[in-house]
Amino acid sequence: MALNRGLEKIFNPSRRCAVSSLQKTVAAIFDAVVDEGQTSAALEAVAKFVGVSGAGSVMLNKFTGQISSAAWWGSFTGRPADYVSHYGKIDPSRALWDKAAASGRLLRVSESLPPSVLRHDEWYNEWLLAGGVCDILGTTLYESPSRKISCGLYRAIGDVDPSPRDAERLQALMPLLQNAARLRVWLIDAGYRSVLGSGRLQHLARGAILTDAGGRVVEANQAAERILRLGDGLTIRDGQICARRNFETTKLACLIASAAGSGRGLSAGCMLVTRDGGRPSYVIRVGPVSAGEAGYDLPMAVVLVSVPNDNRVSEGELAELYGLSPAESRVAIALAQGKRLTELAAEWGLQITTLRTQLSSILKKCEVERQSDLVRIVSSIPVVHPLLSETDHT
Repeated sequence: MALNRGLEKIFNPSRRCAVSSLQKTVAAIFDAVVDEGQTSAALEAVAKFVGVSGAGSVMLNKFTGQISSAAWWGSFTGRPADYVSHYGKIDPSRALWDKAAASGRLLRVSESLPPSVLRHDEWYNEWLLAGGVCDILGTTLYESPSRKISCGLYRAIGDVDPSPRDAERLQALMPLLQNAARLRVWLIDAGYRSVLGSGRLQHLARGAILTDAGGRVVEANQAAERILRLGDGLTIRDGQICARRNFETTKLACLIASAAGSGRGLSAGCMLVTRDGGRPSYVIRVGPVSAGEAGYDLPMAVVLVSVPNDNRVSEGELAELYGLSPAESRVAIALAQGKRLTELAAEWGLQITTLRTQLSSILKKCEVERQSDLVRIVSSIPVVHPLLSETDHT
């Protein structure tokens, strides 16, 4: 209701052009919520609506401590890749935006940082001014336990007009921007993202980690976050992905550097990473990420993590697919895991003849002649696992 009254105060019915502009701006904002590829268009709509020379947004992954997306439109000429790799780590405005959110208002860089500090600040001089912008008005829009989204409105060098030119429009738009940021983070945390950099990773059953060429973790899907938090074979140390053993860490770093440097091909290589407690080793595959697919012009690699025993179809699914009995499904799964009939007979207390009869029936129902063909079929069935809690791995 308060938002509606604010809009009515700014836009009376006779100003249809302004109302139409608001509607288009809101539509652009929420288009970007479900498709990160529309972020630049949304920033353009916001900048033009409130009257500034440019606008930008940054999302921080709090688990990895890395910038997971950065985008802007308008007067600023800096490259997102440079911000992700360097300037984002030394950006003093990030702390300002948190302070702005806590106070319920937007803050300006020029008014919040002393001139004596700005004169010698690398981010301000080599990034902001060098990109054609002299000031930013910004805030943190939304923060969850996992992510934080901030936005900024740019004032170009030489711009003599007020920035923004329409403060009332900005005030009316802020609740919408905050709601959009909240929804964006909620969708990501729920496992939905629309593209690789924005999240095809989330739909993989295995762990998927996006890194730069130096092994710094930029983004990870939920399965990978659980693996890294568990720390029984892979972890994050000083922002970089590391293995349990030093020589494994070295090999993994080489695979990542090779993948990020190649920019083509399906894989730079694979390796096993030892886990604590005698658990099955992680199977690691490392491959390049195509330029622009992750949202940056920055060399990147994707690290896929799986556990051999976790990639088997369930007994119930196998029975449903091939019409097997529960006992037959149990035998087929065990054989696919490398067990022998003699081992199963001893383990389950069954006669070997009973198991051979079941195997004969399984081969017939699966329309194969040899046990090796059965193992190949079972192992090739795609698996989609429900997301597990960390305690399920212990």
